[in-house]
Amino acid sequence: MTKEEQAQLLLSKYLKGETSPAEAEQVEQWYQSYEGQETLVKNRKSEISAEIRLKLQSQMEQKGGAKAYRVFALHPFAKVAATLFLIMATAIGYWSVYKTEAVKARFFTLNTSSGEQKTVLLSDGSKIVMGPLSVLVYPQNFGKHNRIISLSEGEAFFSVAHEEKRPFIVKTSNRLYTKVLGTSFRIKSFKKQDHITIQVATGKVAVGNPNQLFGTLVKGQEISYDKVNQRAEIKESAVIPVDLKFEGIALEELIHKLEYVYNIQISLSSPALGRLKCTGIFNTKQSPAEILEIICSLHQLKFRTTENHKTFNVYRK
Repeated sequence: MTKEEQAQLLLSKYLKGETSPAEAEQVEQWYQSYEGQETLVKNRKSEISAEIRLKLQSQMEQKGGAKAYRVFALHPFAKVAATLFLIMATAIGYWSVYKTEAVKARFFTLNTSSGEQKTVLLSDGSKIVMGPLSVLVYPQNFGKHNRIISLSEGEAFFSVAHEEKRPFIVKTSNRLYTKVLGTSFRIKSFKKQDHITIQVATGKVAVGNPNQLFGTLVKGQEISYDKVNQRAEIKESAVIPVDLKFEGIALEELIHKLEYVYNIQISLSSPALGRLKCTGIFNTKQSPAEILEIICSLHQLKFRTTENHKTFNVYRK
């Protein structure tokens, strides 16, 4: 496969938001290597250029903050964007207002002012609560293989809908990423602060950059990334209380959620028990044993657990 064919293949993934952080970086590096040439993808030039411009702008806003409108003049990626437009200029001529607005409509940038909070419900069912002075960039619809958004500035609490085959990735400054399948966590990433902090409320969270994985965190842990020295430290943290709401769901489904939230294993003595319906509101301040005690009492069940309370077995009395 030629270099141009490789670029075209990766570019297609890039436009759909399906690339890994390393692949996205590779696409941008390839654009730099094409500088001064006229051999970029021959098909869909106008559409690709518009979408690449939007993608680059979203990434630039991670360092542009409130001055995002000047980001092309300030960010290192500006040279990439400028090269792209120069190469395509002869084919594009000028932008169609309709097409440009259609492309922009696929992404949203949400800001909060001082003392303001906003709640965002994404297309996959995930919920984000933004803190004051925060900037969030997210797509109208996610790609088939991953869900990527950017917290360009500020603080936000993420409650991510669980999807085994489509990881959820939050990008912050310094090319840091937080990757999950479905969990809840808080990120603090302010430009004027030397550290980026990710604190896990439920489930598992992987944190790294395109060069390395710093670690996988579980409930009650946080990672602090030193932007100056480019080092990460994982430590214990206070537990963030999160409500767990179940309404008429099967016991089997409820157990899967508890396993993910608490990083434990729960087995049923009979498949028939998994079909029992459950409704209730709990909180992660409660231990899994406390929650199982309540659920079992509603269905005349019992459970036994290991000494470290990491494995449970539910059975009929």
